[in-house]
Amino acid sequence: MPDQENPQVLIVDDDAAVCWALERALIKSGWRVQVAADVPTARRKVKLGVDVVVTDIRMPGESGLDLLASLRLDRPQLPVVVMTAHGTVESAIEAVARGAFDYLPKPLDLDRTVAVLRRALGETPLAASARPTVGFDEDGIVGGSAVMQEVYRRLAAAAGTTVEVLLTGPVGSGKEILARALHRHGPRRSGPFVHVGCAALVESQAVAELIKHRTDATNGTLFLDEVDNLPGNAQAWLVEQLAAARDPHHARLITSSRRDLAKLSATGSFREDLSWRLRAMHIALPPLTDRLDDLPALTRAFLVRAASRLNRDLSITDTAMQRFAAHDWPGNIRELKHILEEASVLAVGGVIDAEHLPMGTNESHTSTGPGFAAAAAALARRLLDSDPGKVHERALDELESALVREALARTGGNQLRAAELLGINRATLKKRMDSAGMET
Repeated sequence: MPDQENPQVLIVDDDAAVCWALERALIKSGWRVQVAADVPTARRKVKLGVDVVVTDIRMPGESGLDLLASLRLDRPQLPVVVMTAHGTVESAIEAVARGAFDYLPKPLDLDRTVAVLRRALGETPLAASARPTVGFDEDGIVGGSAVMQEVYRRLAAAAGTTVEVLLTGPVGSGKEILARALHRHGPRRSGPFVHVGCAALVESQAVAELIKHRTDATNGTLFLDEVDNLPGNAQAWLVEQLAAARDPHHARLITSSRRDLAKLSATGSFREDLSWRLRAMHIALPPLTDRLDDLPALTRAFLVRAASRLNRDLSITDTAMQRFAAHDWPGNIRELKHILEEASVLAVGGVIDAEHLPMGTNESHTSTGPGFAAAAAALARRLLDSDPGKVHERALDELESALVREALARTGGNQLRAAELLGINRATLKKRMDSAGMET
């Protein structure tokens, strides 16, 4: 059996030069190494005991994918890393579908290869893990930091009443989640929860829309999200409704704003009388940078959801968590959620490391320094090798996709504001999201 103190790696490749370079790198990392030039030899060596296999796809006779398929049957717990100089979409998909721990293109980046094998061997320290069967808080409110304790105190006080509640906080800080929690624990929990995005209301139809939504929310909760964007005529109508005698069957009103209503009132862009009425109870949600102590708990919660959705165990390394701690989180919790969802898919072996995260080590989002240059050069090499004749088109597509994802992250998934940030209309943004395979 393999020595747990000195793990053994089996390299399977008919290219002697690749085997030599990889063997040197792995021995320097403290591992024992065996080499096989074909699949039958590899199978014999596996029976003698190895801890991880790294195999090429194209070899004389049986392929690396054939080896992978047989090992899934005979040694399902043995991690197998697939490498190839002839990568295609089909080969990558097949390798992942057959259970490869990871997929590496040639020429190999030896540092990255070592990092992948460390994860496969379980040598990389993990910060959090999740299994598909683990449940999570139905309210979706996670964290025990000091600033969140005040949020919980106010939520508990307001939940059992029907008073108006104003939720404030930056984009992506969890205002809608808090509104749903207030509804779920309130006296009108059996009624509907109606979510209205005020930024999407057109002034000429705003009042009619609000009347309809209030009717839909009868005996339940009407949540006016981004009320700071409510058109002027709708503000006047809402003041009248709140000033009128209360109907016990009307909906409870909860509003949210990412801007300070008192400051907006001072500039004349929001009615002062409405501002005061909406603030019968005020709960302020902090940005993620003010509650970094909650990052481990939030990460675990999102990993649990991703694990259930993907039906596989997931974990995240200390290195990735350190990257999280250094990030400035312009999109707050929603950005963390989107990043972990994407990373969970990319980490086909189930271990999320820094390489699976879209943010770089340089926290300037508009950096054009060495990190950006290296990424651009790597993209150019990959496209020149894989798609000659279509490099320009593919490069533009990938850059555009990255811009769209970043804009959505910064706006917490708000497509209208993301489109404004990019300088395009919402229909164009949706078309580009569709073409990039993003959820809309």
